[in-house]
Amino acid sequence: MISERLAGVVERAINKATEEGKLGPLKSCPFPVSVERPRLPEHGDLAVGTALKLAGQAKMSPIKIAEVIAEYIEKDEEAGAKNIERLTVAPPGFINFHLSTGWMGESLSEIHNKAEKFGSLNIGEGKRVLVEYVSANPTGDLHIGHGRGAVYGSCLSNLFSFVGFAVEQEFYVNDAGVQIQQLGYCAWALYQRLQGRDVPYPEEGYPESSLKHFLEPMVKEYGNAFLDLDAEEGAKKLGELTKMTIMESQRKLLSRLGVNFNTWFSETSLHTSDAVTSVLNEFEKKQKSYESEGALWLKAKELGDERDRVLRKSTGVTTYLAADAAYHLDKYKRGFDQLVTIWGADHHGQVPGLKASVKALDLDADKLEIILTQIVNLNREGQMVRMSKRAGTVVTLEEVMDEVGVDATRYYLAESNPQNPINFDLELAKRTSRENPAFYIQYAHARCCAILRRATEEQVNQESGATEKPLLSTEQLEEYLEEFKKNPGCFSLAFDPGHEVFQHQKALVQKLDSFPDEVKEAAVSRLPGRLARYAYDVANDLQKFYEVSRVITDDLSVTKARLGLILATKQVLANALGLIGVSAPERM
Repeated sequence: MISERLAGVVERAINKATEEGKLGPLKSCPFPVSVERPRLPEHGDLAVGTALKLAGQAKMSPIKIAEVIAEYIEKDEEAGAKNIERLTVAPPGFINFHLSTGWMGESLSEIHNKAEKFGSLNIGEGKRVLVEYVSANPTGDLHIGHGRGAVYGSCLSNLFSFVGFAVEQEFYVNDAGVQIQQLGYCAWALYQRLQGRDVPYPEEGYPESSLKHFLEPMVKEYGNAFLDLDAEEGAKKLGELTKMTIMESQRKLLSRLGVNFNTWFSETSLHTSDAVTSVLNEFEKKQKSYESEGALWLKAKELGDERDRVLRKSTGVTTYLAADAAYHLDKYKRGFDQLVTIWGADHHGQVPGLKASVKALDLDADKLEIILTQIVNLNREGQMVRMSKRAGTVVTLEEVMDEVGVDATRYYLAESNPQNPINFDLELAKRTSRENPAFYIQYAHARCCAILRRATEEQVNQESGATEKPLLSTEQLEEYLEEFKKNPGCFSLAFDPGHEVFQHQKALVQKLDSFPDEVKEAAVSRLPGRLARYAYDVANDLQKFYEVSRVITDDLSVTKARLGLILATKQVLANALGLIGVSAPERM
């Protein structure tokens, strides 16, 4: 990257200056050189403020240090006019750099060489990561809040893979407990009602309207085959069938959204395999639990929680925490190096208890990372959308996908910090204009493809109506693609040094060049959404470049160089969109 190359030049200058005793008592550069983008374009393309940090150790003023460093930079061969057009020293101790075309060409060549791997890193070094997310109850449709967790988990998994982790994705099926019993009662009642029986529907159950579309196909398939069952067997049978139907519906919908799991882990399996009983025995062996008032408690307070937590109620029924502890013990036993659990904000109260249970089992708590996602507010023309046409209480994920499309749904659920609520504007998400970031980015990619087609396909002259031969043959394009990889100097003609348009040309290349940094920051901070915003910035810089720089010109050498830049832009846009799971269309 250009910033790394510049940092290397500055560091060499500092070390050379210290060797010759020009920076006081300093013997070498004591820390990595940081390169930043100035706020104002007149201050240059890049800037270094290292002199400000060296002042105390060098016992010199920052401005004097900057002047000494600048003097040695100008002696560095790599800092010649090919790469750095000029540099200036500015108070209180900055060195500002105006770039030339050399490093620009090297950056573009790197993009062509690495292609779909450009931006990828090896932070993970092959370590195994399990990402658990969505984990909705199989009792109804997924709502838009589930969609946020699904998209965030999917994007984070893509990002982890891109930076070198071996990633597995898991859906924890909450198919045990009171909610499943309640589903059975409701499904049995609704099944009978759909068969014409006059039976009451459970008043405190799931809304009849939210289950009807699951039961109706079952009635068509099975008819009255279950009507002779008694209430207990009927609820058990219809509950199980409805649960499986809902799970399959969730699986298909998530797959349509581009969210696919390696494993669907059943909570019920923890009980049938005695994993829950086993983990309670472990707590007892390690003296991390106790009996009180007929209930079994985890000594969570002594493990950092604000209070102790119930593991088994006085009724003998185990709690969610007991199942969660057994589930996470199973995760640890599977040998993952890191466990990432993504929950909705409504689960925040469960986090301290789960962390305490991990510590109580003498497991490495640092391996477990819990990320909470906040709510999604849907808006239409400035008004809050609260009710689903079908479910009645919440807006379903499927309804949003049907209305705005999969790509827009993913983009708007991906772009925000998970710790912030999302205000999802349904009307904005459908617009085909620059106001809609999802459309604008995809259009930028499609524009790159259109420019390439214009150069390589026959065109109809708008004035004469005649068909004109393509500017480039397939063979020529293949030759260009190979040259782009091997000859960074071929890109020099893409730029207009000395002209005001050079700033826009450099800005686009610098933005493309910064993609690996964006990927690294997104991975470390667990914020894949910054790549959505990055892609918008690339689209914006492409637009500015396009406004001042013709790509198809009368000069074939210039055309070739700028096609190389357009192809690099297309590649980076595709890489960024791929990480957030949004398609990169070739036509719009």
